[in-house]
Amino acid sequence: MRLTEELLLLLLDEKTGEFSNVPDRILGYALAGAALMDLSLEGRIDTDPSALILLDSIPTGDDLLDPILADIEAVVAARPNLPADFWVRRLAGAADQLQTGALARLVQRGILDTDDGGGIFSLTPRVSRTRRYPVVDEEQEREIRDRIMGILFTEDVPTPREVCIVSLAHACGAFERILTPSEFAELQERIALVARLDLIGQSVTGAVRKESVAYREAMRQRIRRAGGGGWPVASGRLPVLGHALQLMGDLRAYLTEQYRRHGPIFEVQAPGRKLLVLAGREANVFMVREGKTHLRSWEQWSGFAHEVGTPRVVTGLDGADHFQLRRALKNGYSRRFFQSRIPLAVAAVDQELKEWAPGKAIPGQTLMRRVTTDQICRLAAGTAAREHIDDAYRFMSALSRVYIFRKAPRLLMRLPGVRRARWRLEKVFEQILASHEPELRVGCDRNLVDDLMELHASSAEFMGGGDLFINVMGPFLLGLDTVASSSAFLLYEVLKDPALTARVRAEADALFADGLPTREGLQAMETTRRAMLETLRRYPIAPVLVRTATNSFDFGGYHVPAGTMLLMALSVTHYLEEFFPNPDRFDVDRFSPERAEGSGPSVFAPFGLGRHACLGQGFAQEQMVLNLATLLHRAELALDPPGYRIRIDHSLAPKPARDFKVELRGRR
Repeated sequence: MRLTEELLLLLLDEKTGEFSNVPDRILGYALAGAALMDLSLEGRIDTDPSALILLDSIPTGDDLLDPILADIEAVVAARPNLPADFWVRRLAGAADQLQTGALARLVQRGILDTDDGGGIFSLTPRVSRTRRYPVVDEEQEREIRDRIMGILFTEDVPTPREVCIVSLAHACGAFERILTPSEFAELQERIALVARLDLIGQSVTGAVRKESVAYREAMRQRIRRAGGGGWPVASGRLPVLGHALQLMGDLRAYLTEQYRRHGPIFEVQAPGRKLLVLAGREANVFMVREGKTHLRSWEQWSGFAHEVGTPRVVTGLDGADHFQLRRALKNGYSRRFFQSRIPLAVAAVDQELKEWAPGKAIPGQTLMRRVTTDQICRLAAGTAAREHIDDAYRFMSALSRVYIFRKAPRLLMRLPGVRRARWRLEKVFEQILASHEPELRVGCDRNLVDDLMELHASSAEFMGGGDLFINVMGPFLLGLDTVASSSAFLLYEVLKDPALTARVRAEADALFADGLPTREGLQAMETTRRAMLETLRRYPIAPVLVRTATNSFDFGGYHVPAGTMLLMALSVTHYLEEFFPNPDRFDVDRFSPERAEGSGPSVFAPFGLGRHACLGQGFAQEQMVLNLATLLHRAELALDPPGYRIRIDHSLAPKPARDFKVELRGRR
């Protein structure tokens, strides 16, 4: 295992999934130092107080270290006497790639686990229980934090690698976050003593410490700065209304236009409030790197949480609570879970087709809402949902209008129709809980509700009885206008293009050639997957995410004070020529390996980014692919009328208008 990997494991906080709250810039310096020390241990470089010396340019065979070695060789040839702090700064600029690569290795080796969003990591259950890492051939290595704590709390002699880890952690201030204040006070001398034993990379750790101290001082100076404001105001503002008309229309298009005009930061105004928009790749990168430190989602979701009677709404939580709930939910909403239940998912599509009379046209949004919601409920809660979808939609639509999009008064939640819908859903909730008592689940396939019931039993103070309703009923509510809308847009784009229909149908027929689909067959549907990805690019379901600045920060040349309400316009990148040429054209082949448009970091963001990236994104993508394949394999479908051109309903989350209809011409 490399020092870069062991450093990340040492810094990982198992309670929050964060890297001990070390600022990302400082973590970048530490990872850069770890990579240089890895190269030193491999005999490729050496350092002294004045320069880094290239000893051997032969590749190590390590795909993370060899690009760094090649960069050192190229630069040293022209500028041979550059000091270690130059290299720490230079490599810190590519720390994202280094961190991503190291984390991917740890996941592949079964040391770390992550969800489909990729924003939160935790030790796998095996490692967490045994405190041992699987290495090779069933060999195991003692977990790094246990080893380092053993060294600090005893007089044990550390190995050279352990000295390097202690030195790097000390240089970036990690021990102040890993240890309690009393422990840190007790161990300061021991930490300094072990760090002084570092004969391999004293110059490197000195450079990490130097850059970290400089960064912290710069941040202190920024925090002392008063004010904020002065940023551009979006065009089209009207007296009293401000930008309300634009915000209620095609928000994605409007914000993209303003980004091109004003850059990555500008203000929009609605009656009674102002919001600061962060847009473009700059905003996306900020969301990934700094979101956990500077952004909070609770204000946007607090009213929603109050209405459903619990703060345990995963979209509104942050910190340790968010991590704990997300970890409990991740299996039931994962790509892997969906792939393990393909027959159940196909059965939901077949049920819809069975009840659909040939020659009848129905709204595409209604079709996909029934199919996707029924699937999610069958898989995640073990119950069919078709007879409850209207109630779920009425209740969720009211919640969204009042508390998420804030386009209706709270009185809407008290109307008789909404109250009846909620009452009926509560009865369904009680039936689901009763059917998931542990003694009734012996021999049954585990699902999301089983995971929630286990969390309730083991940690009732965290997941109490009142917290269960919204989490157990999530499958009934979450897909109504998200994956259902994406699936409807996908169906439209494929049906309107006969050539694309033929390509997708050929893959669908191959998928079902030997009976029910398999995971491998589903993964092999290249054209269908590209169509799915292009749909997510072309029709982003969440054009913006609302956040609150919890700490002041600088962005785009402006100072943003704490408490500022922000619109994170993450999907603006989907319509920028520099990432997706001719962005208004639906082109499935832009996601082919040859073109790979939008493949750079933080460009393609249909499910959000960072720690709140959609937990069910892998599930949703598999769902979209399988549903389209099943429909085209089982049935002859056509737009009604032929030649129809899509209109988008922007009243809440973007979805196809009701005049988008699909006719069942016949069964195949």
